Amino acid sequence: MNENAFLSVLQTWPEYYTDPDEGLGTTYERFILHRYFRLIQSRFAIESVLEAPSFGMTGISGINSLWWSKNNITPVVLDDNPERIRQTEQVWKSIPLAVDLQRQDDWEQLPFEDQTFDLSWNFASLWFVAQPEKFARELQRITRKVIFICVPNIYGIGYRLRKRFNEIPRGMYAENIHPKRIKTLFTATGWSLWKSGYFDIPPWPDIAMKKEELFSKIGLGFLVNKKKDAVATARTCVVDYFNGTRPQLESEILKYAFLEGMPFPLKQVWAHHRYFIFTKTKIFQS
Repeated sequence: MNENAFLSVLQTWPEYYTDPDEGLGTTYERFILHRYFRLIQSRFAIESVLEAPSFGMTGISGINSLWWSKNNITPVVLDDNPERIRQTEQVWKSIPLAVDLQRQDDWEQLPFEDQTFDLSWNFASLWFVAQPEKFARELQRITRKVIFICVPNIYGIGYRLRKRFNEIPRGMYAENIHPKRIKTLFTATGWSLWKSGYFDIPPWPDIAMKKEELFSKIGLGFLVNKKKDAVATARTCVVDYFNGTRPQLESEILKYAFLEGMPFPLKQVWAHHRYFIFTKTKIFQS
């Protein structure tokens, strides 16, 4: 059995740079992320952003912070792979939007002064951090206002099935994404959990690969090959939204967002991800 079947992007990430068709699922989760960026920005007046680590789920790596750059904040984005950094830089330049891409091999000691960033965040990358306690302390040290952590939903049907039928690859620490552990890691002195919940709840299951590829494998490719479905047949990539090629892409993608408001516990078993927003002082809790 291929141990990387648990998370296909471990093998496939280079392909997205040569063929930037991220698929409907990845593009959808990026647009849903923007909703939370807007919430954080409106509530906390963010002026500086760090994304670390930046390698997480599917699609083109290192571009989850595009929204911040589009809104006039140049994010600092950290990765530990020099080739990914090189490729990611070309994607940002092609849009073009500003970013400060840096290589960081040690997630337990970040090269920034205390309280450098208003917001530090990451998406589905915490399970690549070998010593999460040290990493959490570093984020708390360098962050002034908000820490935003997004992780795969361990209670979701899709995640449970992937974990049951695939081995977790070496170098991944699935215990890091347990909600209780995250709350313990990031509620140190002076930090509190401001808001948490489930998000990224589209009609399709959490499969950690392109929805189109899954349907083809199980004989349902016709569902995503109808010419009348522009989202399914065209290249689907959030880069095309930011560079102006497909300005309507957000509205096309978010027509699938009708389940985001579903009630708990249905949300708990179907959501692909869970989020945690930690704030530094209790003044933000009001």
